[in-house]
Amino acid sequence: MPEAPDGFYDDEEIFRLTVSIAPYPGMAANDVVTVHWAAFGTLHREPVRIRGPWVGGAFGVRIAKPYLSSSATRVHYEVEYAAGGTAVSEPLMLNDR
Repeated sequence: MPEAPDGFYDDEEIFRLTVSIAPYPGMAANDVVTVHWAAFGTLHREPVRIRGPWVGGAFGVRIAKPYLSSSATRVHYEVEYAAGGTAVSEPLMLNDR
């Protein structure tokens, strides 16, 4: 996350966090990558369908400020492969400074 490289962000200075997702094994067009984040005791989700030109490249998913917690935000993503099957990333904990 470019806005929180050390796992910390300043809630008063940022407008969003960007979840940067590197190319993953088996990446293909029409995979659905869903970013999950928990803040304020609520789980939020943002699904993104992979387009052909994106295959093999990194991409970002933005989390808007109203969905960030001033104390802690837990983030992970899940891949639903177009060919079948799923994969889940390790969770990342972010904290306000």
